[in-house]
Amino acid sequence: MNSSSVIGKILIEGDLVLMSPLLIGDGAGETSDNFRDVHVLKNRRGEPFIPGTSLCGVLLDWLENVSPAWSTKIFGDTDEMQSSIQVEDIALTGSEVIARDGVRIDGLTGTGEDGGKYDFEVVERGAAGKLRLLINLRGIHVNKNFDGDKNYSLDDITAVVARLSRRLHDGIRLGALTSKGFGLVAAKNLTASLYDFRDANDVAAWLTEKKPAREIQPSSEQNSASPKDFVVDAQFQFNSSFIIRDYDVSAKDKEKNISAVTLKSRKDFVIPGTGLKGVLRHRAEYIFGKLGLDTKLLDGLMGTSADDKKIKSRFIVAESYIAPEYFAEVEHTRNKIDRFTGGTLQGTLFTTKPAYQKNRGAATFNLHFEIRDANEAEAGLAIFLLRDLWLGRVALGGEKSVGRGTVSGLSAEICFNGKTYKLGANGKVIGDGKSELEDFATALKHFAGGDGK
Repeated sequence: MNSSSVIGKILIEGDLVLMSPLLIGDGAGETSDNFRDVHVLKNRRGEPFIPGTSLCGVLLDWLENVSPAWSTKIFGDTDEMQSSIQVEDIALTGSEVIARDGVRIDGLTGTGEDGGKYDFEVVERGAAGKLRLLINLRGIHVNKNFDGDKNYSLDDITAVVARLSRRLHDGIRLGALTSKGFGLVAAKNLTASLYDFRDANDVAAWLTEKKPAREIQPSSEQNSASPKDFVVDAQFQFNSSFIIRDYDVSAKDKEKNISAVTLKSRKDFVIPGTGLKGVLRHRAEYIFGKLGLDTKLLDGLMGTSADDKKIKSRFIVAESYIAPEYFAEVEHTRNKIDRFTGGTLQGTLFTTKPAYQKNRGAATFNLHFEIRDANEAEAGLAIFLLRDLWLGRVALGGEKSVGRGTVSGLSAEICFNGKTYKLGANGKVIGDGKSELEDFATALKHFAGGDGK
């Protein structure tokens, strides 16, 4: 035997479930029969699917970070080694293709840019498909001279597969807009079967498509964030009401002339990651402006897709899903106002259905955001953003001019540099660590050329 000899197989199977909406576009753009700016990729049967190339690329990137030597042994390289892994496309069943929209915000005025409105299709969370990965085991995977010696160990490769299984179980992100909460998928009912061709029973099991005797269990090691990542998980309540407008209203609401309802994902209300990141970026621009910093410096943190340059975002947000039992939707009829005269515009009554939080003081939703590979000044910016959300200085959603969308912080957990900081309902740090958080805020002020006071 030699390093290229086939010595076994590892088959990883399970159900891949969308934990947040997925956008893998077909690249077609607006067409005569579909006016959306971006369409979901579908197969010949019209089913949304995840290409094996997308999944393979994400897993390769993950393995290159945690074990570079094994990334080449499993995924190959362009010079010497063929890939040992086969990744199948994943057709999504139970899928619902929905529309989401967004708008580019003018950083100076805080209003939408002219022509900045866009919409796109996504596959709604909850859809699932069959996951199947096959690794062809060869001599290269055991790092041993195979000249007639069958006493080699497969422990190294099984340890890598155990970590890979845990990564799939805990979740990865696929497709577009992953920094805005999209594309989170997780594997359920996951199995990793080891077929060792030294064992005749395993050879027979492989040929007859039966399970072998040995299964590789997912690693018990948690896939925690890098210590260099600044991670915030905070619990909030709404101070009164909020509305993320959804203009696709039901027939019953149309009969009542309701023009917009509060956006939902499945049965839950949702704060979209696109909107949340837009709000936080606008607030970051405000903070930079107050500190006398060029807001273009944020491009290196929050990314940009300008024609002259494209920078991947290191600022990641998650969508927030809100259980409907904590809220009551109430119809509100209002007049549009002529901003020049201050009077009402004739014939411009409109009705929306904002959602009101029923019980004040109850934590009704979680906000998660993080900065990958953060420095102390960026950690300071994140603290200012959390503070402004906590104190209700930043509103989420629409109709802010009538007081909707303000929130109050109730608790938070911050992780950075291997340490965890906890905040209580009054915003005070629980235990030690207050001075360290203040040092991060001071680092941002020093970055701006201030004296840190």
